[in-house]
Amino acid sequence: MRSLESLLLFVSDTKGQSKRRRWPTISKLMQPDRMTCDSQESDTNEFVKVDIALQSLISHKPLSVENLHSHMENLETSIEELEVGVEHLSRQLIRTRVSLLNIFSH
Repeated sequence: MRSLESLLLFVSDTKGQSKRRRWPTISKLMQPDRMTCDSQESDTNEFVKVDIALQSLISHKPLSVENLHSHMENLETSIEELEVGVEHLSRQLIRTRVSLLNIFSH
């Protein structure tokens, strides 16, 4: 649930982050003090790892392309897991809404 909340905060851009570069905000997507389980922590670590790798690439520091590719694949896996969670939550919200509408209509 915390991952979804963090994802929504990132997407909503409530602090006007669209005017700044997006990559530094990736590492701020999830706050470490809000973590409650290991899977969320690993998701955060993947965002941080990709952010660091991209910053190294931008600043022309030596970086292994394989290393960057590996971080990107891990990030993609984390994002896919988030998508599955959001899809499940969405279906559950629809079921709850239908149940509530049925209760109120009778």
